Amino acid sequence: MKEKCGVIYILTNPSFPEYIKIGYADGVDTRVKQLNNSEAVPFSFHIYATFDVTERLTDMKLHKFIDTINPELRSKERIGDKIRVREFYHMSPEEMYSAFESMAEINGTIDRLHLLKKTNEEIEDKKEALMLSKNKRHFKNISFHSSLTGKNYYSKTNEGGTLGIYEKDTNIEVPNSSNPSKRQTLYSALEDSICRKYFISIGKHKLEKILVSRK
Repeated sequence: MKEKCGVIYILTNPSFPEYIKIGYADGVDTRVKQLNNSEAVPFSFHIYATFDVTERLTDMKLHKFIDTINPELRSKERIGDKIRVREFYHMSPEEMYSAFESMAEINGTIDRLHLLKKTNEEIEDKKEALMLSKNKRHFKNISFHSSLTGKNYYSKTNEGGTLGIYEKDTNIEVPNSSNPSKRQTLYSALEDSICRKYFISIGKHKLEKILVSRK
């Protein structure tokens, strides 16, 4: 039996969750370290799975094989008159792993296929990336007073990426269905001009537009 000389790898990155990176490397750990040395990507690459091979492959051969199955999966970009193709594929890691699994079963090499367990770092990266994608408005933590209720409040971004308004004295969130509602409480704060500058600074928040339309 020939010895392993390299691996085909499936990499994920929470910076672009809809894509996976597929390639060949003599040493996958070294390859991932090289990729993660770049400051151009917000989060690190993580190894999802590897498939041991006994012959050295060029990335071109591997990508040509995948493109033969479905050329539409490949990430492509037009730069001027040229089309640049990349090592990224618009599919889930589970789908690619399933394809590798089928090939391994056909060739009797299932023992060469390895699905790696997620590390704590990978889990935390995914959580942080998800939070950033949901919180595109980048809500800031501010404190303000509402003349409508006579109470003091503070804001923060909830886990789902929505804006939460909390009473300072009780630390209880103001629900949308409260009386007065969260929206009305924010209206009054805007009218008091205490946090008008804040809401405008995050890109003319919808509440600002609604307030203007009421006048």
